Amino acid sequence: MKRAIATVSLSGTHEDKLRAIAAAGFDGVEVFENDLVTSGATLHEIRRLAGDLGLSIDLFQPFRDLEGVPDEQFRRNLDRAQRNSM
Repeated sequence: MKRAIATVSLSGTHEDKLRAIAAAGFDGVEVFENDLVTSGATLHEIRRLAGDLGLSIDLFQPFRDLEGVPDEQFRRNLDRAQRNSM
């Protein structure tokens, strides 16, 4: 069985999160968009680090809070999703 965890579940830099995930014995990660935005590393560097640590990148989570939120926040989040899909 493959075990994966979302980077949003941990604190620290994206690179620290990947190292902690690998050290904990996970096989893969779900990468949260904010980690990429704040990382400072290129996508290639992040992918290489994950691979070097034996981790697969199984999912990219570009958005959150699109359900179960107040209408105004939902509209803002939906606008953001639409802007990023163009």
